Amino acid sequence: MKRKLLIVCAAAFLSGSSFGQITDLGGPMSWKMSLKSATNLPSKKMKSFDMNVVEAQDLVNDLDKSIPYRFGYKFDTDYTLDNSGSWENLADGGRVWRLSIISNDAITMNLLLEDVMIPEGASLYLHDAENTNRVGAYTARNNREDGLLGTELMRGDHMIVEYYEPANLIGQGSITIANVIHGYRTLTNVQNNLAKALNSSGDCNIDVRCPLGDLWNNQIRSVAMIVVGGSGICTGALINNTCNDGTPYFLTANHCLGGSTGSWAFRFNWEVAAGDASLSCATTTNTAGAYNSSSNWDQTANGATVLSSSGSSDFALLEIDNMTVTDASNWGCYYAGWNNVDTDGTISSAVGIHHPSGDIKKICEEQDSPYHQSVGGAAVWFIDDWDNGVTEPGSSGSPLFDQEGRIIGQLYGGVAACSGTNDNNQYDFYGRFGVSWGLGASAYLDPNACDGSATTNYGYDPTQATASLDKLGHNLFTVSPNPSNGVFSLDLGTTSLKGTIVSISDMTGRVILTQSINSTKTSLNLSNADNGAYIVRVISSEESQVETIVINK
Repeated sequence: MKRKLLIVCAAAFLSGSSFGQITDLGGPMSWKMSLKSATNLPSKKMKSFDMNVVEAQDLVNDLDKSIPYRFGYKFDTDYTLDNSGSWENLADGGRVWRLSIISNDAITMNLLLEDVMIPEGASLYLHDAENTNRVGAYTARNNREDGLLGTELMRGDHMIVEYYEPANLIGQGSITIANVIHGYRTLTNVQNNLAKALNSSGDCNIDVRCPLGDLWNNQIRSVAMIVVGGSGICTGALINNTCNDGTPYFLTANHCLGGSTGSWAFRFNWEVAAGDASLSCATTTNTAGAYNSSSNWDQTANGATVLSSSGSSDFALLEIDNMTVTDASNWGCYYAGWNNVDTDGTISSAVGIHHPSGDIKKICEEQDSPYHQSVGGAAVWFIDDWDNGVTEPGSSGSPLFDQEGRIIGQLYGGVAACSGTNDNNQYDFYGRFGVSWGLGASAYLDPNACDGSATTNYGYDPTQATASLDKLGHNLFTVSPNPSNGVFSLDLGTTSLKGTIVSISDMTGRVILTQSINSTKTSLNLSNADNGAYIVRVISSEESQVETIVINK
């Protein structure tokens, strides 16, 4: 079986603390100085709701993979910096606004915010009354034009919302708490000692760090769980474009849409740490073990824009807002490749990677050929019966990969499920990527400026430690002199020129140059760039290499 897959252990990229979209500012101000006790803060208490009705609804909805998996009850609220909470002035002229929110017996709580404008230098945190766990800080980086923000989940039923603004920003910020979500599902155990929703999915699911996942490390690193609308769960994957520029395109299902994607949260690396010796891969895979540290499961991007979607193949192509290629590299993410050749009989086997019921990342395998079918008017790949593992609600939108590791679809629906430690021998179906290609996906994933004619793509790895997409240590190019005054010579040696592109970015991930290469020796003129270090990426038709160059004028 031919596989152009780079086998890289994701744990290698998970050793440091990296918060990305959620910025580590050392904790809320109330943790650093003496302020009013949390027991004396203005408080909002959520009303009770009929859990029997909610559970009855879930019994029906949980059988349907064509809707997001619900884990929380959503309260409508209208709490602002002006009509709720209280301000406390600080000695340096700054001030802190705090509001206590209680929802009895919630396992977790999270918020949907509107009218968000956090000035540069201000910050927003959520934390518990005992100052033992927190979410944030959210900063100016989380501002969107539509003012929406969906927060991460915080464990417990008592939340303190804390907003700080320095003296020079008094009155410039705004926040409206539009919804409070009371988490009632086992998904919320994720925040309870990092249990990560363990055992919330069926016992026949197979963890991605079991042997079945050994050949799929790249693809595993592309998949993320989505908190949809504050109270639901879907899955999707980062997907590459032919420019190989790290644009955070993300593929999921059309049926996961509904309301604004500006409040969505994309959680990466939600999985057992690679190499966890305590992980059991026997019949029942959901066994306790050591998990990634809190700094790693907090690798969450917030908000996205829908670029293209259609019910004809149940696809939605998004661009995650404010997620840079540097975030992707720091988090060890991978941009999955794709295969848009929509020909029945060409796929010999398939693998799905997903978050069933909000659980840690799982993998399933179909050893036979998926085939074309039409379900509900949508063009799908049909899988009669998984050979290993299954999918569940919460897996919706998750990618289906062909035998060479390329996305060919995303989960639309089906009735495959666990029956104890075995599966129920039932079917699933995925919207076909080859159909989505002609419904708008191609304009973003293969623009004319980069190629405009590709039918397959093997993905892109932004991590600087990775020298090649199919093997390590290959000398694809040399660049000299290094350092230089801004003019470099790029030498490809004997590398094939077919489809070769050079991309140069600064250390923040901002791409400053992208061009096709038509000669084995090419001059790169960066004389207008500032002094400093830059990343050079050369991508050929089959491999990629990254080098650091330095401009010193």
